[in-house]
Amino acid sequence: KRAAFSSTNFENILTWETEADIPPGTVFDVQYKQYGEKSWLNKPECQSITQTFCNLTHETENFTENYYARVRA
Repeated sequence: KRAAFSSTNFENILTWETEADIPPGTVFDVQYKQYGEKSWLNKPECQSITQTFCNLTHETENFTENYYARVRA
């Protein structure tokens, strides 16, 4: 829940919160897309991860565009 981009030093990091009672071993998958696109794209380095952040700098480098990201547990 509360997934949000944090942009610092030209890096765009997606962070999110988890529920307090999340089961041990829960993994996350991150997807992103550019505004106006229909298809979500997987971020390969952020599939089946346990941390609650993902670096999407490369995928969101065009600062004139808007991007969406989502996380699935």
